[in-house]
Amino acid sequence: MRKGFFILPILIMWVCSIRAQQTLTVLSYNIENAFDTIHDEGKNDWEYCADGERKWNMGRLFKKLKSVSKVIAAADERRPVDLIGLCEVENDTVMHYLTERTPLKQLGYRYVMTHSKDDRGIDVALLYSPFTFHPIEKQPIRPQFGKQTTRDILHVAGTLTGGDTLDVYVLHLPSKRGGSEAQKLSMNICQQLQAHVDSVRTQRQHPNLLIMGDFNAETNSPQLKLLTRSHRLIDRTARLQPGTYKYQGEWSTLDHILTHTTTLSHQQTRILTLPFLTEPDPNHGDVKPYRTYLGPSYHGGISDHLPIVSIFQIKKESK
Repeated sequence: MRKGFFILPILIMWVCSIRAQQTLTVLSYNIENAFDTIHDEGKNDWEYCADGERKWNMGRLFKKLKSVSKVIAAADERRPVDLIGLCEVENDTVMHYLTERTPLKQLGYRYVMTHSKDDRGIDVALLYSPFTFHPIEKQPIRPQFGKQTTRDILHVAGTLTGGDTLDVYVLHLPSKRGGSEAQKLSMNICQQLQAHVDSVRTQRQHPNLLIMGDFNAETNSPQLKLLTRSHRLIDRTARLQPGTYKYQGEWSTLDHILTHTTTLSHQQTRILTLPFLTEPDPNHGDVKPYRTYLGPSYHGGISDHLPIVSIFQIKKESK
């Protein structure tokens, strides 16, 4: 392990106790098919089993998870990241490996995740530092479409060190590949999320909202417009360059962090373009995300998305 890359947990607790009152760092990251190697009953995950067509194995899984831990550690040079929203995580086994069997163990992270009815078994998760965020309520929001299934939205309400409540949502909306039907489904999910946020707002005297994840849509999409206009949410990732996802040479920002808050003052949001997250793009020039697979072939990278990090100042006299 590189010297100084992580420090002892007792020192982390000390640093957090001093600085938690000042800033909150948030990371959103689609980590591209973080499956374990064992078949889950009722799920179409065969291609990522040990004897599946992608030849997925424990060595490849741990290489990915150690790389993800490196991203989290490098996201904020000043202090550990407080909240991390992860997309494309299969189950608790993967999250246990990430938090207990990578260098992240020294940072003491805990997690909450969904267990949805998604056909492939893909879910979302929230990693949090127990020194700066204290969950008081957690629940999945399961979109209702009759017999059709998709990924749940994760809702976690918690308190910051100063005592203010923050409602966090992590989501992964359907892919664009389904065309107009996928667009309709995605819009329907956002409407159900909107209804849940409406309910939360009536319960909070001063609501603080944070919604993050892979929307599979850009800032000017109907889905994003619905959420930002109806709840005065601000898309912190609007106009960021180059984007979080590259397809046929074109960058787009499919991952977003939305906020509406009286407690947090936005300082900066950026797309992480660390050297180990990208590789040269020989077909279209510049660079592209260093992904785990190219089609069915193992490529050895981390993800086909780039992560987003936002830093907020915590107001000293929040209400």
